[in-house]
Amino acid sequence: MALLVVSIGSTLGAAGVQPASGGPLDYCDPAATQFDPLDVPPGGSASVTVPRVRQRSIEVLGTGTRLLESGPRHARTAVVFMHGSPGSAADWAEFLPLVAGKHARAIAFDLAGFGHAAPAWGASPKLDAATRFLGSALRQLGVRRVHLVAHDISGPVGLEWGARHPRRLRSVTLFDTGLLLGYSHHQLAQLTRTPGAGESFWSSLNRASFGAGIQQGQTTPLPQEFVDRLYDDLDRETRCAIIALYRGSDEPEIRAFARHQADVLAQRRRRPALIIWGADDPYLPAAMAARQREGFPRARIEVFEKAGHWPFVDYSARVRKTMVPFIRRAIARDRRLARRAHARAQGR
Repeated sequence: MALLVVSIGSTLGAAGVQPASGGPLDYCDPAATQFDPLDVPPGGSASVTVPRVRQRSIEVLGTGTRLLESGPRHARTAVVFMHGSPGSAADWAEFLPLVAGKHARAIAFDLAGFGHAAPAWGASPKLDAATRFLGSALRQLGVRRVHLVAHDISGPVGLEWGARHPRRLRSVTLFDTGLLLGYSHHQLAQLTRTPGAGESFWSSLNRASFGAGIQQGQTTPLPQEFVDRLYDDLDRETRCAIIALYRGSDEPEIRAFARHQADVLAQRRRRPALIIWGADDPYLPAAMAARQREGFPRARIEVFEKAGHWPFVDYSARVRKTMVPFIRRAIARDRRLARRAHARAQGR
């Protein structure tokens, strides 16, 4: 499900890096520090400094992680931003204060194995584990009503949580992700799933080859600052988390949970949903955007021309104009429905 790495693998040949057929099988041994990439800075990327965005650490299921937050600290309604792979909470920092308001806060945190989360070697790559991580974080933060914003690998995680708590999932905004209906492993997914070959590929990746690979397929080049931040957080533990993620689920399992999610989520037909997809996404084709209506029948679908896998980076201004009013309307709708329900209860 680590969708991003597909294009990196398919284009590294042009950057001069070819994965070997075998590799260091002990690459993901925490003690094998000889494999630590020398061009990844200790501690990862720099801290986020965005006006009206607070940063603190929380512990979720025994793993410390970074939380970015804007808006009222104890609001029970939250816009929950979830990042992809590679990526971190910092991907969403600029958007947090734009959707936070008097009645809702906005939060983003690093998933286990990514960003500034504490080392979690050997953590389960299964969907259930990531879903429990999300649920535990929401309980700790006192969030009851969720307006989900997700990208890449976090889409299935957020939607699985929503399928388990359908009344609490109030709206969704999905960027190049969602219900993985018909998903098939790509070439690099198959390579990464192969013991030895996957370790060899990820151990050979360096800053130059990563930068060259991630830009391939981008009609609009990603900002160098964004690419550098992604790589700054791509230490050996994160690379091993990606390896484990690919090896953790077979295609039939992925398709099965996507079908179940769609069947459950579609029962609340009026749930607001906004689907934004890059027309030139080389990892998940834009045709998948329409399939999201199998879980969100009234979804609004926006396909951005000349955008790749990160439309919120390619066209951040357009995303602000599209996403921010949508989320504000969804929050206002939620409050109207709550007032009506309260009035009916009082009338009894």
